[in-house]
Amino acid sequence: MKIAVIAPVWVRVPPEQYGGIEVVVNLTVEELVRQGKDITLFATGDAITGAKLRYIYPQAVGFASGHQSFPETHVAWAFSQAGEFDVLHNHAGVAGIAMARLINKPVVTTLHNNYFVPENPVFFEQNKANQFFVPISDAQKREVPGLNFTRTVYNAIDVSKYPFQEEKEDFLLSLGNLWEVKGHDTAIAVAKQLGMKLIIAGKLDPKGEEFFRTKVEPEIDGEQIIFEGQITQERKMELFSKARAFLFPIRWEEPFGLVMAEAMACGTPVIAFRHGSVPEVIVDGETGFIVDTAAEMAEAVGKVGTIAPAACRARVEDVFSPKRMAEGYWEAYAEVLRRA
Repeated sequence: MKIAVIAPVWVRVPPEQYGGIEVVVNLTVEELVRQGKDITLFATGDAITGAKLRYIYPQAVGFASGHQSFPETHVAWAFSQAGEFDVLHNHAGVAGIAMARLINKPVVTTLHNNYFVPENPVFFEQNKANQFFVPISDAQKREVPGLNFTRTVYNAIDVSKYPFQEEKEDFLLSLGNLWEVKGHDTAIAVAKQLGMKLIIAGKLDPKGEEFFRTKVEPEIDGEQIIFEGQITQERKMELFSKARAFLFPIRWEEPFGLVMAEAMACGTPVIAFRHGSVPEVIVDGETGFIVDTAAEMAEAVGKVGTIAPAACRARVEDVFSPKRMAEGYWEAYAEVLRRA
C-alpha cells in the first residue's frame, strides 16, 4: 500500500513545543517508515521526517497568521495528487472531510477533536463519499453512531521520553487548558479538603478567562494552591514524574485525554471523572481510580499508595505505544481498501 498522510499546517511536525495532533502524526509516520511502509507526508517544509515529504508552505504558518485559507489550500494540493496513493489519511480536520467527495480514492480521517456540535451531523451526512473515520476511543465512536467508522486507534506517546519515578512528592497536579470543562476548580476543592498542595498548569485561553478569574484565580495563594501557567515540556515532565497523583476532573466527554497516558508513563496514578474515554485509558484500581464526585476523588487520593508506579508505566507501554498505534492505522488502511 502507498499511503499519503496529510498533517495540519499550523505547527511543525514534530512540534517544537505543544502540538497534540502533530505528535500523533510524527509518531505514526516514523513508526510506519521504520517498518518499511511506503509513506508520503504532506506537511510544511520544516517538517523532520523519514517519510517522503511534500509541501507548499516552507514553514509552519502559526495560529496567529490570520490566513484561514491555509488548511484548505494545503489539503486541496495534497488531494490533487491522490492518484498516486491507495489511501489518503487526513489529520487536517474539516477541510479534508469536505474535500474527500471530490476524489476517487478512499480518505481516512482521524477524529482528533470534538466535531460533534449540534450543527455538524448535517455536515458529516453530506460528506460521506469515499469517507472513513478513525475514532480515537470507543467513547468517541458512540457520540455519533451513524458515521462510517473503522476500528478504534488510540493515540500514543513516545514512552522513552517520559521520566519514570517511583518515589513521589507530596503534591497533586492539575494540568490542562484553563477551561471550565477541565475542572480545575474541582481539583482545588479536593486539595483544600485534604490540606494538600496543588500545582495547576495550563494555557489561559480567551474562552476560559471568566472561569479562571472567578473560580481559579481567587484560590491561588502561591503556597497551597500554585498556578504556573503555560509551562515547558521539560517542566511538564518534571511535574508528571513527581506528583503524588494527577487529578482529571473533566466535565465533558473527553475523546481521549493524552495527559492521562503522559502521567501514567511517569509512574503517576490518575484520578479522573467517569466521562468519555476515561474508562478506556485508566484501569480502575490498577493505574488510578475512576470516580464520579469530588468527594470520591478526595477519598481516592488516600488510596494512591496502593497503585504501583510500574503498573502505570507498563499500561502505557502496552496499549499507548507508537508501535501499537501505527499497527492500528495500517490495519485500518487495509480494512478501508477492502470496504472501498
